[in-house]
Amino acid sequence: MVDTFQKEVQCTLCPETFEPVIEPEEGDNTYLIHCSSCVQCISVAGTNPVRIALREALGVKGEALALAFQSVLAPCSCGGEFNHDAGQRCPKCLYKIERETRKVSKHPDKEADFECPWNLEELKKSEAKFFEYIFQKVESKEENLKQLIEKFESGQMDAETYMEGLDSLRFRESTQVSVIQAWAMILGSELAFRAAEEHGLVERYGSRILVSIASAMEISEGKAVLSTLAAEIKNWDGPIERELHTFIAKIGGGF
Repeated sequence: MVDTFQKEVQCTLCPETFEPVIEPEEGDNTYLIHCSSCVQCISVAGTNPVRIALREALGVKGEALALAFQSVLAPCSCGGEFNHDAGQRCPKCLYKIERETRKVSKHPDKEADFECPWNLEELKKSEAKFFEYIFQKVESKEENLKQLIEKFESGQMDAETYMEGLDSLRFRESTQVSVIQAWAMILGSELAFRAAEEHGLVERYGSRILVSIASAMEISEGKAVLSTLAAEIKNWDGPIERELHTFIAKIGGGF
């Protein structure tokens, strides 16, 4: 893996130079990373759980974050690697190649079998950092929802402070859940749910963490969220089981 990006890349196909896009531009929610050999690309959201986990647990951002994320992507189906500089081909040339490729393709490709988007061996190198981050947060003294409500109801904080606290809590927990999802992808569906139970994550976050892990399994293993939860629900009883049944019924019409 390279240590840095060139700020300006000379296109190998034309006289143009361009700057690699390494994160969503202002006003955008996603950006594209192209294969260095063909024109296939992946769309990366700013909310991608692996990207968030690398940023938060490894403490990297900007160029370092882009390099870390690039390193955990699985190879393209053509055998090339996804790279932020698209194999030193500028956006204009990529567009032309894509357009010509569409013209010569008389028949659409059959839907390919699911392929994990991650280089799991590379991603596993960050497992200890993810684990450390998750359980530092679980054991931290940061204010939780119950404490916020108690303070508001007892008059220790006004409505504006309470709402600000809620916003901060939502953002904080959203980030924590993203790191848990990335950790779950490393563990795989056979271990992730039991690990979440063993380490008290279900107790802390409730049934929504099981839904989040199921969503992570859909990204990394191609397993539908509802099918995963329908299989997982047998391992639970009480409130968690009821909440999962309610979720499945509302989203999937029941099983």
